[in-house]
Amino acid sequence: MKNLNNITGALLIDATAAFLNGAGLSSGEDKNKVIPKTFKERIDGRNEKTPYVSAQAWRRWLRDTANEENGWTPSELRGIKESEKGSTSKIATELNPIDFPEDDLFGYMRSGKGKEETIQRTSPFKTSVLKGLRDLSATSVDEAFVHLKDGTPLPYSTEFYATHLEGFFNLEFSRLGIYDNIGSRKELSSSLVEKYKSSLKESSLYDKFKRYELKDAALTRNTRAAGLLKGLGYLRGGAKQAAFGADVSPKILILAGMASANPVFNNIFGSQGGRPAINLETLRQIVRDYRHKLATPVYIGMRTGYLHREAEEATKLLGDGFVIDSPLEIVHQFTLNHLQ
Repeated sequence: MKNLNNITGALLIDATAAFLNGAGLSSGEDKNKVIPKTFKERIDGRNEKTPYVSAQAWRRWLRDTANEENGWTPSELRGIKESEKGSTSKIATELNPIDFPEDDLFGYMRSGKGKEETIQRTSPFKTSVLKGLRDLSATSVDEAFVHLKDGTPLPYSTEFYATHLEGFFNLEFSRLGIYDNIGSRKELSSSLVEKYKSSLKESSLYDKFKRYELKDAALTRNTRAAGLLKGLGYLRGGAKQAAFGADVSPKILILAGMASANPVFNNIFGSQGGRPAINLETLRQIVRDYRHKLATPVYIGMRTGYLHREAEEATKLLGDGFVIDSPLEIVHQFTLNHLQ
């Protein structure tokens, strides 16, 4: 097995009768209709409306869930500069990956002006949008009224969808606990370098730049990666939960450690018999093609009764190199076997 530099995977969420990410009010004459995010996709020669959840939205669900599940202090997003009109023109988190795991995992940015430092850490956790499965996505409209004490009822409507949302991700595991200050782009501010100098190992980068690594970086990497995976397993969030409640914890979760940063588990979900399905032949091909990059077995978590093919059948068809259990159990097993 290779070095575990990345943790890559995919997830599938049951979004039956849900409204998880809004796009505002409908255009045209229908100003009382709230619509979800959708995009046009070419399916069988037709432009079909496909629901999706933006990466920004579900990453926020994950940040909040991981903070809650692990007891991490949130790195609050706040305004750091106002325009001449008094409105917020710049925002930033705490910009502190040492004290706030959220900043280490999801990155941050503050652009400096003049002598002010530019602080930027690209997110080690990369994601796709959550996209509705082809042939298993449909939208409907809920017509409702607000009944007033005086006057006629006020009509309004909400467009919602029934679908299964797929996404993929990659965590650059090897970057956790390591911060590079390269020219004008610094991952650690000068004040943090000074404050935590006893906790950091300093080394040269490209002869003229600096790299700072936490002295307990190996433990930090394992703890924070395990916390992120726990957040994925218990994922919760989404818009309009009072009226269109949905459990967004993954019904399918796939994880694998890799030496390379390839998010290989994409386009592996489809439909069969009116239910979601995994293309097992594609999974076998991925393992065969990336056998020199895989640092762990491929862990597949399946909620019983959800897929067209159940775990027992998948186990027979996939063979060695795979671990199959429930979504939360494979998070536990991956953490126990590779993040201790």
